[in-house]
Amino acid sequence: MRNAQEWILRRRVPTGLIRECATNGLNPVLAKVLCARGMDTPAKMQAFLAGEDHDLGDPLDMADMRPAIERIRRGILSHETIAVYGDFDVDGVTSTALLVSLLRGLGGNARPYIPDRFDEGYGLNVDALDTIRAEGVTLCIAVDCGVRSNHEVAHAQARGLDMIIVDHHSVPSELPAAVAVIDPKRRDSAYAFAELAGVGVTYQLGRALCDAMGDTDAGRRMIRQVDDYLDLVALGTVADIVPLESENRTLARWGLNRLRSSPRPGLLALMEQSRVQPATVGSIDVAFRLAPRLNAAGRLEHARISYELLMAEDLGEARGLAETLGHTNNERQALLEEQVAAAMAGLTQEPLGPLLIVDGPDYHEGIVGLIASRLREAYYRPTLVLRADAETARGSARSVDGFHITEALDSCSDLLMRYGGHAQAAGFTLASDRLPEFRQRLLDYAEEHLDQNALTPRLLVDAIVPLGVLTPDVVSALGTMEPFGRGNPEPLLSSLGAQIRSINTVGVDGKHLRLLVRQANASLPCIAFRQGALSEQFRPGDRIDLVYRPSMNHWQGRSTLQLVVEAIRPARD
Repeated sequence: MRNAQEWILRRRVPTGLIRECATNGLNPVLAKVLCARGMDTPAKMQAFLAGEDHDLGDPLDMADMRPAIERIRRGILSHETIAVYGDFDVDGVTSTALLVSLLRGLGGNARPYIPDRFDEGYGLNVDALDTIRAEGVTLCIAVDCGVRSNHEVAHAQARGLDMIIVDHHSVPSELPAAVAVIDPKRRDSAYAFAELAGVGVTYQLGRALCDAMGDTDAGRRMIRQVDDYLDLVALGTVADIVPLESENRTLARWGLNRLRSSPRPGLLALMEQSRVQPATVGSIDVAFRLAPRLNAAGRLEHARISYELLMAEDLGEARGLAETLGHTNNERQALLEEQVAAAMAGLTQEPLGPLLIVDGPDYHEGIVGLIASRLREAYYRPTLVLRADAETARGSARSVDGFHITEALDSCSDLLMRYGGHAQAAGFTLASDRLPEFRQRLLDYAEEHLDQNALTPRLLVDAIVPLGVLTPDVVSALGTMEPFGRGNPEPLLSSLGAQIRSINTVGVDGKHLRLLVRQANASLPCIAFRQGALSEQFRPGDRIDLVYRPSMNHWQGRSTLQLVVEAIRPARD
């Protein structure tokens, strides 16, 4: 299915360093992981774990921040109706909730607008802007979208609707002719950190706006309250898979602390529904429990449900909305499994090309990005999945390291009605009759620009350890590296030459693999998600090498250590 997987040890750790770390009170496994990631002294490790926060940059260093603030301030003071135009994913919904709340707190007349994924598609659209203008709106602030919406922005400006763009996606060669285009990726931006999520950029806009309104009672109050919205910043930052480094790491830490100490009613209800403990909620809970539920509304229904949950002031109302999101997420999961299986059944060509393009009328538009992610995981190739009807094809792309998918779409921009994204993820729309040419041109581009070495999946292993050193204390120690995400992934450990004591499949259709493995005097249970097929390859008594994440399994009031297995291979003597 995919090229042979490579396991790569990040770094061999000097024994003397581990002894030195032990004398400084650092868990030896944790010390190995931190050293593997470039922290080669106990002082550097302690500084990382202590969470020495990066100072946030000055928002005014972002290009166009000053004209944006001036225009918004004028809109607030003159009681204009201001629309906040968001996106339907977690980053977009949290950006919308944050900015609407801040504008209202500053005395502004603000209203949200989140497009319908199915009727309107991603980003700004002319019909929505016309409707907003007809309702008396004179200023529209687009958050987490708009940096490539040149036509739509020109249309709005010509009709008396001033546009401000607050985005973080890849910047085109020609910017929209808006009042202001704020994006830290702009080449002329003096802001040092370019990798903020959309909600991070929105938060910085909010800080600058509160400062600019500091000569008003509302402004002085909101300066003190702006950090109350850091929980939203953490949600959007973790969910959008931006690098959790520098300012993003700081914002995620601050926001998670806020979420633990003072959750808003909507997020408290969502944690209850997803069985997350508020006092210990972490980035993994956000990425795999909270964010999927918030995203589910925009994928299958309408993202306004998630927006209303974030804005809810009553816990009873919030619980009803959270329950709805839970049911919708269950539907999303079932539909995804069905459509991934259908997509895989259609990929019978051998050998596969350097890039996968899957299209058809039956793919659900709300989950094409998730299907692309699963196919990329299975075949380790840049993957595009499109729902194509007689007139229009809308799709999502997911890429591999070393192949910038939005730049690939740039090479076909004349065929696309709209598109935008990052290095590894993008969304796009085109006329269905252009699909054959689009497919061929992307394949030609991949042949020229995609290094074949990039198609070999690589697991970066932090440390090789014997099973006998793994304890709940090790799991706790590794947890101090939170928040986890891109740029700071969960630690991956490896144990070599373990023996299988038992092996069986679990889950619907035997989708997952459960093992009991032993090494020396240590025996540990393992779960390998979506690897049930390996039950045909291994038997009790076989010796294997494992790559895994140690974790605590909480079930019926008991907590037990288990290994969440990423990869298995026969032991190499």
